Amino acid sequence: MEKLLRYDAPATIFEEALPIGNGSLGAMIYADSKVEKIPINHDTLWSGKPGHYSVEGAKESFEKAKLLVEEGRYHDAQVELENNFTGMWLNSYLVLGELYIESLTDGEVKNYERTLDLETSTVTVKYEQNGVKFEREYFISYPDNCMMIKLKSSENASYKLYGGHIGKSHVTAGDEVLYFSFESPTTIGPEYAAKQRPVTYDGESVKASAIAKIKSDGEIDTEGDAISVTGSKDVTIYFLAETSFVDPLTPPNKPTFKPSIERMETLSQKSYETIKEEHQKDASSLFNRVQTNFGGEVSIKTTDRRLMDGDKDLGMCELLFNFGRYLIISASRKGSRATNLQGIWNDKFYAPWSSNYTVNINLEMNYWPVLMCNLAECHEPLIELVKFVSQKGKQTAKEFYGAPGFVSHHNIDLWANTTPVGNKVEDSSRYAFWNMSSGWLCRHLYEHYEYTGDRDFLEKIAYPIMKESAKFYLYMLTEKDGKYIMTPSTSPENGVIIDGKKTFTLPYATMTQSIIEDLFKNISKSAEILGIDDDFVKEINQKKDKVGIYKIGSQGQLLEYDKEYEEEDVHHRHVSHLYALYPADLITTDRTEKLANACRQTLEIRGDESTGWSMGWKVNLWARLKDGDRAMKLVKTQLTCVAPNNEINYSGGGGTYPNMFDAHPPFQIDGNYGVCAGICQMFLQCEDGKIKILPALPSEMQNGYIKGLLAKGNITVDIEWENGKLKELKLVTPIKQTAIINIGGKDQEVLLEPNQEIFIK
Repeated sequence: MEKLLRYDAPATIFEEALPIGNGSLGAMIYADSKVEKIPINHDTLWSGKPGHYSVEGAKESFEKAKLLVEEGRYHDAQVELENNFTGMWLNSYLVLGELYIESLTDGEVKNYERTLDLETSTVTVKYEQNGVKFEREYFISYPDNCMMIKLKSSENASYKLYGGHIGKSHVTAGDEVLYFSFESPTTIGPEYAAKQRPVTYDGESVKASAIAKIKSDGEIDTEGDAISVTGSKDVTIYFLAETSFVDPLTPPNKPTFKPSIERMETLSQKSYETIKEEHQKDASSLFNRVQTNFGGEVSIKTTDRRLMDGDKDLGMCELLFNFGRYLIISASRKGSRATNLQGIWNDKFYAPWSSNYTVNINLEMNYWPVLMCNLAECHEPLIELVKFVSQKGKQTAKEFYGAPGFVSHHNIDLWANTTPVGNKVEDSSRYAFWNMSSGWLCRHLYEHYEYTGDRDFLEKIAYPIMKESAKFYLYMLTEKDGKYIMTPSTSPENGVIIDGKKTFTLPYATMTQSIIEDLFKNISKSAEILGIDDDFVKEINQKKDKVGIYKIGSQGQLLEYDKEYEEEDVHHRHVSHLYALYPADLITTDRTEKLANACRQTLEIRGDESTGWSMGWKVNLWARLKDGDRAMKLVKTQLTCVAPNNEINYSGGGGTYPNMFDAHPPFQIDGNYGVCAGICQMFLQCEDGKIKILPALPSEMQNGYIKGLLAKGNITVDIEWENGKLKELKLVTPIKQTAIINIGGKDQEVLLEPNQEIFIK
């Protein structure tokens, strides 16, 4: 199994460094032998505080825009919404600080090796200098919620440790300890709009205290704001952080300094070896749930060299898949916040796109592979976020639309704010006026039930939230020509040209209708499972088949809007109107062949090359179209090496950075998760009530196996294939059930008894 990232030189910039994390605490390891810089993040360090962004007259503005659309004045409606409906930018994810480890050993460095073991979630560095052998280890433990660093040398060595200052923070030194303190801004604008929202502090935002405690067999001294270690062969660094964050609705007033001191006193009593053993047992237990062999050979090259040389063999595809799973385990754990645009890894005060939750595709894509990769507990941070969004979104629905239920738009932040952003910027309606994320997020709730079979979760958490989301959409629907449409609407983030003007606000969008159809049908299925038959369910059942509207254009493509317009960008990165194909399964190759072919033509017109996350989405779409070779082509396109330049660059083709991070560009983690999910779809698909085995196996992937994937129904699946065909299939589930297994286009019904392995050849 490809599970090792290897390098023969230290990182010089962020996109070469190696990520470690436990969901809450994150760090990037550069591993420079002279001066090691470690940017450190905490998942709750965001700007702002609990609150709500109101826009006076927003409801009246929406009603006016709706009338303008009905009159055919689409661009006027757009201008109205941009000027009087859109609100303030939401909050930003921040960086805690930097830990520096300066080696006082001089001389030429030889035999340098830097590795990240995905199975054990451990970075190891080895090199020689002046005849002295050095070895370092870095990991972040979930069981002990701390970062651990081990510095070993064959002869005595000396070091200097100190902290870096980012934003309103400072670092001081005590007895064998570095103390970090940080205060988040109350307001900070996005990098691309910083002048529109200056940085301010009011003392009421999130604060953090962090401690680095140093143990050594040498001498430890305090030198100003630094710690010196001399005459040492063995240095252990314990690092932990506490923040004042409580939850999205509560002021962040939890104490930080005293709890960090108390926790460090307990933590530092544990040996490095004990913490490491518990950490690696925890990490590997999750990573090893899925075992892979795509039939490639393990390369002797370093990872960055493989990328730069254009090696896009099966081994690199397997490494990309396993790296995606590693990132899930490192960035989303029970008790942590949901993963943002950069996961939990950001080294900038002004992060790209504020490193927040962009929910017109990106946050959802972060969680596409989680359930299929048998990591249901890693899904919980998203579920927790949706719970708070469903509460905060009620005020947004009422104030902005006069509607019941709850709604969220294209941005969400730590505080679960759900209001439209845009700040009255021209053309901001292409993203700001999009009110469908609440419906899309509900798909994740229903899928959590589908994959786990947890009826209690469906009844007590998923269904009530789905119901509140549907209340909003029911209120917003307008009957027209026997269908129910939500008007006005937009399709992220692609517009059309009407009378020479870019227009993003139109009568309805295919994606809008698909999300509502998907939500209504999942509610209907849930109600049947739970035995609910009330007036709400009756209304859902009456309308669920009258909201999906799919039209085919002059080129055989699926139309994005209500009719065929001139597109602003025919190669646009978003393929929002294909939501029904994936992540939903409203369109399938077996059940709706004509529409599936229209989706295929849409993808042909859009083209393959795009931003990194967009290519990840297209891998899934081509796999759902049962075209494994085209999906594999996109995987390989995503493996195109992008040279990092440590600058925010919002244009250019996507691909992969030397550290395997996805390049939008800049770095955006959803591309890693998207391609990971797409590779899953090659081997296993759950659609039309069936479990489809090897539905999109690429022709070059002749022999191999993937074991431990999860199918709907809480069925663990092991698949082995030979000469491009299934060799052996193993199924096991804790739930007695009957499953329909589709192999090579043929269905067979299989009775599964609890915890009994079933083999099919």
